[in-house]
Amino acid sequence: MSGHHHHHSVDDDSEQKTRIVVIITLVTMIVEIYAGIITNSMGLLADGWHMGTHAAALGITLYAYYYARTEISVKDKRDSVMALGGFASAIVLGLVALYIGYESIDKIINPTEIKFTEAIVVAILGLLVNIACANILGIENHHHEHHHDHDHDHDHGHDHDDKEPERGTWGVV
Repeated sequence: MSGHHHHHSVDDDSEQKTRIVVIITLVTMIVEIYAGIITNSMGLLADGWHMGTHAAALGITLYAYYYARTEISVKDKRDSVMALGGFASAIVLGLVALYIGYESIDKIINPTEIKFTEAIVVAILGLLVNIACANILGIENHHHEHHHDHDHDHDHGHDHDDKEPERGTWGVV
């Protein structure tokens, strides 16, 4: 198997994982926004929109994978696509921030009772989804690269670090 083919399959695997995470994130976003509205929870509403920004960023990455597969002179074009996507995401994020600000001021002026029990259940679900998505994308597995140089020390090419518990999912949490 050639090195090029191997990298292509790794990219395909990464693209598929990213696609799955985008779908999960979009569904979670909708659930959190809806739950934020019906429970009167600004925290859930804000987190739902925050999930939307994650979905947008991952969507841009997904498009970059697609673009990299279909374009011959990829590098310059991919950089432009990523920059434009980042700009569009920033504009959307600014609009979401204005909306959340408006809703927050409205809640101060017209307070409503928050349905805490229902809101916390959805918030915990959101946390679990974030952990699952981090695991799907392999955030915890970044240290499992196999190096092919043969040291005669005891680490066998793996990076064993005393600070490992600080990385991965718990670093995200």
